[in-house]
Amino acid sequence: MCGRFETTGKFSWAEIHAALSTYAPVTTPPLNLVHDDDVRPTTSQATARMGDDGWIVEKMLWGLVPRWRNGKPLRDTEKGKGDGFKLTTFNARSETCAGTSTFREAFGKRRCIIPASAWFEWTGEKGSKTKHRFARTDGELLWFAGIWDRVMTPDAGEFASFTIITGDSAGWLGDYHTRAPVILEPDDWEACGSAWKRDPVSGVIGVE
Repeated sequence: MCGRFETTGKFSWAEIHAALSTYAPVTTPPLNLVHDDDVRPTTSQATARMGDDGWIVEKMLWGLVPRWRNGKPLRDTEKGKGDGFKLTTFNARSETCAGTSTFREAFGKRRCIIPASAWFEWTGEKGSKTKHRFARTDGELLWFAGIWDRVMTPDAGEFASFTIITGDSAGWLGDYHTRAPVILEPDDWEACGSAWKRDPVSGVIGVE
């Protein structure tokens, strides 16, 4: 699972631009990016996806709202009415997202990567949980596998949103949580469909 992540350290437009440019040109103007040590769902975060001429870097809402919600409200029109969309879609399981109505179309057509410096998990009993930070041991950026969509709503207008793909935790990560974000190396970006089954430990992740 990945319900919190971090954008500090080397997280900057310059670092993101340099990393992406090793694969393809970046076609969008610089984004105003800020450091945040507690990124939460429903916030606007940087994503990168391939366009016709190179990378498109865009801020999107974390919590995917599928295209079939076009014309429907994001939030309840009246308290308790239940016609809004519950933004619990901040993660999508790699094993099943291709077959679910919420994620199916995005998985097939709209894939992206999400830069971050770390993610967090908690262990222990409620009220006395211990927070654990997972990051690359070399301090470089992480790139989460994701999918995205765009929707038009009467209350929030048009916006893009994304979710982070998760897989079974591999190796020692399983001591902290059964799920982990799928992490892509630059060599994986072209074949990201099959690479989303990649072992997220791969010798480069450490825990604090």
